[in-house]
Amino acid sequence: MPLLYSRSEGVGRMTFDFPQKKNALDQDARKEMERIVTEVRDDDRVRALLIGGTGGAFCAGGDINTFAGSTPVAMRNRMKQQHRVTRMLHDLEKPVIAAVAGPAFGVGFNIALLADVILAAPSARFCQAYARVAIVPDGGGLYLLSRVVGTQRAKAMFMTAQVIGAQEARDLGIVHAIHDEDALEPEASALAARLAEGPTRAFGLGKAMLNRGMDCDLATYLEIEATAEAFIMQTEDHREAVASFREKRQPRFGGT
Repeated sequence: MPLLYSRSEGVGRMTFDFPQKKNALDQDARKEMERIVTEVRDDDRVRALLIGGTGGAFCAGGDINTFAGSTPVAMRNRMKQQHRVTRMLHDLEKPVIAAVAGPAFGVGFNIALLADVILAAPSARFCQAYARVAIVPDGGGLYLLSRVVGTQRAKAMFMTAQVIGAQEARDLGIVHAIHDEDALEPEASALAARLAEGPTRAFGLGKAMLNRGMDCDLATYLEIEATAEAFIMQTEDHREAVASFREKRQPRFGGT
């Protein structure tokens, strides 16, 4: 399989695993990613998702060789399939962490942008590489990137196919933290485990509020906030948090 998936102690791990192509996505990989993300979404035992890559690469984008000879209908269907994954990751009401080493180019960059937290090794490189093959960004790239770096910088990064390193990505707010190559996976795993042990229903609702709030007015956002607050205060997570606070102990989340 072009992707690996495992689950342990509340953390699902999706790993791009075709290093001979720097983990560039072909159609089989895209379909497998959709299957995995669907499983993560529907499995209540999974409370956080960690995305990474093998062979010193995160994901070098789409496999250009698979585009040759595609009809407009076939290409549109391919994009619609990718967009299902984009929507699921964007809307996933569970924490998502991306551990990026090496290239995160094209759609690989955009998959990383769908994470809630990006951790990077010093070797990480990010690029909206589409101009190099005269196509527009896919996977929601410009939508996602512009919300992090602003519209003008996002357009420039697309048009120049600018490659940025880990430190510049952190300066721009894309990357949360940089860890040594050997420390990246343990640090990312530890963060995923910590978030999985946390109030993931509150995390998920907070994500949904933030995502919806980017495209609505304040009055609409405040109504979303009120509805979310009314719901979350009826959950077992909230009751456990209050009880642990009163009892001066660590909370134990994982209820409904």
